Amino acid sequence: GGCSCLRNKCRTKYCDCNSRGVGCDPAVCTCINCENMMKPLSEMLDNELEQVDEDETEVFIPSKMDGHCNVKGLQHFSHLINDFEQRRISEPSEKVNIAYIGRESAAETAKKVMDEESKICSDMEEEIKQFQAQLEGKIKKENQALGKYRQKTNNVMCLEMEEPCRWNDTYKQLKDYVMKTGDLPPVPSACTTEIDRKLSIWVQEMKSLVYSKSERIINAPHRIEALESLGIEWVESSEGRWNKMYERLLTYKRQHKTVRLPSFMQCRKSKDKDLGALRRWVDVQGQEVASGAMAKRRDRLKKLQELGLPLKLTWEEEWEHYMVELLKFRSKYGHLDVSGNAASDLTEFVTQVLNRLKKNGTVKLTEDELYDLKAKGLMGDLKSMSRPIGRPPSGGKQAESMKLVPLERVKEVNYWAGMLEQLKAYQAEHNTLNFPGPKGSGKRGGGKYAYLCDWVEAQRQNFENKTLEESRIKELSKLGLEFDPWNVTFNKLKKFKREAGTVRLPKEYKCSDEGEKDEEIVELCKWVQEQIRLYRKSELEGDKKKKLRKLGVYLTKGHMGKMPWEDRFEEMMEYYHSNKTCLPKRDGPLRQWVLELVQLIQDGFVSQRRQKLIEEERIGPYLRPEVIFKGSTAGNKKRKAASAPSDDVSDDDKKPKTIMAEV
Repeated sequence: GGCSCLRNKCRTKYCDCNSRGVGCDPAVCTCINCENMMKPLSEMLDNELEQVDEDETEVFIPSKMDGHCNVKGLQHFSHLINDFEQRRISEPSEKVNIAYIGRESAAETAKKVMDEESKICSDMEEEIKQFQAQLEGKIKKENQALGKYRQKTNNVMCLEMEEPCRWNDTYKQLKDYVMKTGDLPPVPSACTTEIDRKLSIWVQEMKSLVYSKSERIINAPHRIEALESLGIEWVESSEGRWNKMYERLLTYKRQHKTVRLPSFMQCRKSKDKDLGALRRWVDVQGQEVASGAMAKRRDRLKKLQELGLPLKLTWEEEWEHYMVELLKFRSKYGHLDVSGNAASDLTEFVTQVLNRLKKNGTVKLTEDELYDLKAKGLMGDLKSMSRPIGRPPSGGKQAESMKLVPLERVKEVNYWAGMLEQLKAYQAEHNTLNFPGPKGSGKRGGGKYAYLCDWVEAQRQNFENKTLEESRIKELSKLGLEFDPWNVTFNKLKKFKREAGTVRLPKEYKCSDEGEKDEEIVELCKWVQEQIRLYRKSELEGDKKKKLRKLGVYLTKGHMGKMPWEDRFEEMMEYYHSNKTCLPKRDGPLRQWVLELVQLIQDGFVSQRRQKLIEEERIGPYLRPEVIFKGSTAGNKKRKAASAPSDDVSDDDKKPKTIMAEV
């Protein structure tokens, strides 16, 4: 057939004739305003006439009779069969008439089959809807019944906890003790009274019952939950439980010749509690490997891998472990030729590192890993190992290259790496890089961490002298160690605010307790005044201004001098909301102000306006001496210090309460 274009004038590929590369035939096409009309035969050249003769082909090519269809290519009309329903020839021949009759009988048969199929499908859909409605109804009734059962059970448990018995009476005593002291009783040997000692022994008995899974406590889960609400933790021996589950997995492998367990749903359907617990345990081991927690227990990981579990740590976690192993190996043998002298896994790691150091390697080491190799002095040894792993070193240049690194350098690098690991362990344990020192000594470190503190100070000194290697600077910066003295002092000020509740410090600070002088507060007062001086001279950097203002340090002239009473009160309220107490635990301006305020309230020298503010904030009960000095051994000393007036308390508060009624 031809085209039937209306608007494109047969100039685009939307035209069927144009897309085939031929002109439109006026005898076939019904297009309008056509500009792709084929030339008349009289105007065609000889070669064009030959091409037209070659392109003209018959739609149906006669082929040999096969007994079924004498037209080749009839399968191309299969998409028109559904539309070919009526007889299109009014007076057909005998063959066509027979074909028409056969097609009509086949159509009736197909229609009957389709009607039966649709009827069956509709019946099945109705049955499915009925089953779904019945299932939803049963589920709803089941949920209602379970909800009612849980409610009744909860009521029974609550009533059981109120029944008079030895366990409930002891639990009430323990609850009163926790509410009074805020913590569980200590071990029996540390208890001061007989009642506390009995409570401590009872807590230990409950823990032992839970450890042994005794029916006395296991059959009463509401009692276990009640004890947990008081802060009791049930700590089971993790090593013993792990070995027990490992033996179960080993037994399962011996019986089934595999460690591939069924799915969790299959374990539940089997109603085998041991199998379900084993499946959960294996999943937990995989989660620990994925999170990196298994890196600290490589003995367990090796056992699981030997059983056949597909568990493997990431390259970053393997890196940290094997770098320590390489340092130990080089410290012992003086080189990195691990063939024959180390475990196979260390040899495999060195091989992977050498492959990643190659120029044509598909996988390269990261910048951090290259810095790590340089910092630990391993890069030279690895580059000199151009021979394959396992071949003994020969004489000549290769033998000399193994001796290029002096032994003193090896010892120094190993010592530095060991101190870095100790610093990481200290940070993980104490969550800080500040070292404790004797009170009032002004020193950064003391006690058993003095050597580590001295090492850190030595690194800072090397940084100031520009003798600290860049790789080591990067390693220490990752831990959060500050080399800038300004940042070190700023972190001290942040810590002081957390403990003392304020950063608005005077020029000179006088300690409240005689004989105890905190050098750090004096140092912070001088440092804050120095920052204010730099700000007035426009010499303070912008980022430092932002940090100080965000912390609460006022740099402008309008905030200098004596601090208003309302500002101190606001600082006290902020400290109360953060620490649930009004009295800061560290000596400072706010602590002295709170002590003086307590004394003024007790003596009745607070104005009505300020008393009203205290009542509005509902902070009055927490400013009573018996509350604010609760649990303090130095309560009398603090009350004595509170009697001395401060500069922050105005003259209005020093007048008698009867006079304040006129304000």
